[in-house]
Amino acid sequence: MNIVLKSSCIFDSIGSEPFAGYIEIEGNKIKEVVRGETDKYNGISAHPHPKTEACIKTEIPLEAKVHPESGFDDRSEVKSEEGTGNAATQPPYKLIDLGDRTVTPGLIDSHIHLFLGSMHAATVDLYEANSQEEAARMLYDFYEKGSASAERSHNSDRSLPTDWVIGFRWCNYRWPGEALPSKEALDKYFPDRPVIAFNNELHAVWVNSKTMELCGIDKDTPTPQGGIIERDENGEPTGFFLEQPAMEMVTRKALDASPELEEKMIKIFMDVAHSKGITSVGAVHVMRIMKHKACRRLENRGELKMRVFFAPHMEMDIREALELKKEYASDKLRFMGLKGFVDGTPLGYTGYMVEPYKDRPGFRSEPLVDPECLMKKSRECYKNGIAMRLHACGDAAVRLALDAYEAARREYGEKDIRNAIEHIEVIHEDDIPRLAATNTVASIQPSHIVIDSLDIHPAFLMLDDARIKLSWMGKTLQENGAVVAFGTDYPIVDLDPVDTIYRAVTRRMGNDTPAEGWNPQEKFTVAEAITNSTRTPAYLMQMEDRLGTLEPGKLADINVFSRNIFNDTDSMLSTKTAMTIFDGEIVYDAGLE
Repeated sequence: MNIVLKSSCIFDSIGSEPFAGYIEIEGNKIKEVVRGETDKYNGISAHPHPKTEACIKTEIPLEAKVHPESGFDDRSEVKSEEGTGNAATQPPYKLIDLGDRTVTPGLIDSHIHLFLGSMHAATVDLYEANSQEEAARMLYDFYEKGSASAERSHNSDRSLPTDWVIGFRWCNYRWPGEALPSKEALDKYFPDRPVIAFNNELHAVWVNSKTMELCGIDKDTPTPQGGIIERDENGEPTGFFLEQPAMEMVTRKALDASPELEEKMIKIFMDVAHSKGITSVGAVHVMRIMKHKACRRLENRGELKMRVFFAPHMEMDIREALELKKEYASDKLRFMGLKGFVDGTPLGYTGYMVEPYKDRPGFRSEPLVDPECLMKKSRECYKNGIAMRLHACGDAAVRLALDAYEAARREYGEKDIRNAIEHIEVIHEDDIPRLAATNTVASIQPSHIVIDSLDIHPAFLMLDDARIKLSWMGKTLQENGAVVAFGTDYPIVDLDPVDTIYRAVTRRMGNDTPAEGWNPQEKFTVAEAITNSTRTPAYLMQMEDRLGTLEPGKLADINVFSRNIFNDTDSMLSTKTAMTIFDGEIVYDAGLE
């Protein structure tokens, strides 16, 4: 039985305006998209959403938010108004009337950290902590007391079978004096249990003494190149590790997981993603953590209900990368290239800048990768048809990434390789047109601009007025010809595409100011923001022939918002996902009134 969705607000990510019409799904593909009214579905009972007694029952093995009885799937019984009957006796279509709810292609988050995001969904979010003492107490309440005081406490029933205490998204910019955390605050609550907590940028970890003991880290441990181990006046590590090389000294042991745990975490992540309308993700490595083998096991059992496009670390040998490209090439699990780090972040003073930081005269930071090695790797990847996704936040790092891509194109000619630069928190104005010239996708995260209030944004301390106007750009990059693809960078920010769209459209901070938005010239329209959450990420993944738009023949990945998202921008943040369809199957139905 085919599913037919009816809505007065369908946005196909092709045009610039939504339209009223129908979407017919046959199997796992879109069969037809009809604009306006049609006689084709006359005589078919329309079942409004939320559910009616005449809906088809579906058993979907998801968490409590999913209503198994609400799916309209042709693999189970039909409960009709006359009684129960066999699906074969029913009409050839099942029409679901969605009213004025906005229907879009399935949302694609082009930049997430899959396993860390999975763990975040099952652990503690520390962003609201106003001091390191409060953050440590939140960890204690969650792990030792099992209380609901920790943010996102609904995760407490998804406890991890591990001795480690794990938390995410503490932000010392919210703490008195912006002080860095210390091991003593954690030792107070966890003297004998290892703790690791990631900061809100995933560029630093905070650990206790037990963790350092287990990892063999002490006063004599050398600081790795490209990383920072914070030390006290006696040279003892304080428990603060900055940037990947230093973080990996503790994450290797802390994040070691059994195959069963890996699969459990990914399933938890899929449940959360489905509840947000997300059907595909770009899973980029951080700290060399990739779980593509766990995804393959789930795929082989028919349990991978999401498209995962993954990018391991760029230090990988090119032969291994080519093997991954060959082995992982399905519509649900695909190698998409290699991911590398050119620098850290400006907010951590590890962003590589063209000019010195405003509050640190003479200091520009430095790249995390040797420029010559980066040039060599870029040429090697380009020659072999492998895309690269380079993290570059500072304007000098963005320039270096573009130089590397440009050098490869100059040597080997123009190829259809979708390289990307991740984040682009600051860009020099001379480099803006180079994105389009090198066919480089701007992979940006609109929610990264958000802090509680613009007047406390640390960027104003670090950057002069000219660079502030070139920070966290959006629309200008697109107007200069670049393909712009949105993501969240989860778990650095919440896995919330509505927030992504809202920040892209309004450029407002956490307190919803300024009303006109920060650097309002960078605002997108709602249509552009949805397109950059669907069609352009599909282009980045080289899947635009199968994903990203609502067209006949495309895979039936569809998101239904709980309201008309085009109507009222100011109330957009109250929008939820009402229904998510993945590969033709309803995998999430909120049953919203």
